[in-house]
Amino acid sequence: MIPVLLDGPALEPLSLAEAKVWLKVDGPEDDDLIRALIVAARLMVEAEIGQVLMAQNWRLIGDSWTAGEAIEVNPGPVLAVVGARVFDASGQSVSIPVASFSVLVREQGAAILASQRPAPGRSHGGIEIDVRLGYGEAIASVPENIRLAIRRLVALWYDNRGEGADPDQGLPPQIRALLRPYRRLRL
Repeated sequence: MIPVLLDGPALEPLSLAEAKVWLKVDGPEDDDLIRALIVAARLMVEAEIGQVLMAQNWRLIGDSWTAGEAIEVNPGPVLAVVGARVFDASGQSVSIPVASFSVLVREQGAAILASQRPAPGRSHGGIEIDVRLGYGEAIASVPENIRLAIRRLVALWYDNRGEGADPDQGLPPQIRALLRPYRRLRL
């Protein structure tokens, strides 16, 4: 199934106040820059580990049900299934009760199980499952090593902005090391 972001997180895993303390910045002059760096760092960390951090709404879109019972969810982790539907041949949606879904937590990622699997009538995008993904709603739900990686990345970009900065440099090894335990491996 293809994941589509419906709306991003209400909070970032690092607050502006925390970032300013880490950066030793007192005034409001660079607040917009620091906010932008926090968002960029979160996005880079999410891409690196293959998971979303703060609670976000996503839609999984598929043409047909998977052969096995489990529907792999990438990116994860899964907080909840919040809605589901199939479309008939005329394009009308038919709801699937949320109670028919359960979340299966695995060592590498997550999956959802559906006890009801009505056949879609349209051949493309006939199934939609809305899920809430992330570690949680609160900043404290994100593991501290991931938050440390974001703080360090924000500091690196803040201290090295301007002409000498190399945007294609990628993540430094020290930050990758902090994130390594959270990376989702693809087999």
